[in-house]
Amino acid sequence: MFKKIALAALLIATSSFASWDYYQLPEAGKGTVKGQFFYDSDDPWSQWGLNVSARYILMPNLELSLQSFGYRSWETSGSDGAGFTDLTLGARYIMPIVNLFLDLNLPIGSNDVSDRLSFTLGGQFSQELAPNLALGTEAGVYWGFKRHGFEPGLVLNLAAELGYTIPDYGLTPLVGLELKYKLTDDDGGNWEDNAGDNSIRLWLGAAYAINGEMSVDGKLKVRSGDSSHHLDGDAVGIEVNFSYNF
Repeated sequence: MFKKIALAALLIATSSFASWDYYQLPEAGKGTVKGQFFYDSDDPWSQWGLNVSARYILMPNLELSLQSFGYRSWETSGSDGAGFTDLTLGARYIMPIVNLFLDLNLPIGSNDVSDRLSFTLGGQFSQELAPNLALGTEAGVYWGFKRHGFEPGLVLNLAAELGYTIPDYGLTPLVGLELKYKLTDDDGGNWEDNAGDNSIRLWLGAAYAINGEMSVDGKLKVRSGDSSHHLDGDAVGIEVNFSYNF
């Protein structure tokens, strides 16, 4: 029983930056509410934020989610900004081998932190490689629409996360990475002629199942690469999540 609780904690601890997570869905009629705190820094730039997400398994093959709505603040030399963030609407559909996902970003946030209407479409594959050892993978393409005279290029996302649940302790150490590659040039702004730009994000963390309903997880993240739109640039950060299953 405790092993099942710990594996459930892993499913909501993933560091996915597109869909809710990289793994299979819980059973139909179940859901999760998650609160998150994050902080990133690359001197003189830094940001922090608080957000909340929720998902519900509408039927055995379909998950619907509201993701990452909250408050974000950033600052750098000579400028800063803060406000409520955009909202992402997500859906995942389970296929026999590959799971499909679609995330739609709605630009409802404050001007200082809002992005643009965009969507990410892709597929996932997950498998238990050995007892207590789970692998989740994802491949997707980001497409952002034109706003204020700027249209971002397409970006390919490739990601994977590996987690091992320690039996009888409810603790799941995990490691993951995400690669981003800009497939087409941005149009407008300061980042034209940048197809081929790329970035990599690595993270180490752990999830702890408090009980069958509640879990907490934390991650240390490092990223490096180009800084064009939807790529991450260089930074070091932390992320802490508290999740409640219902």
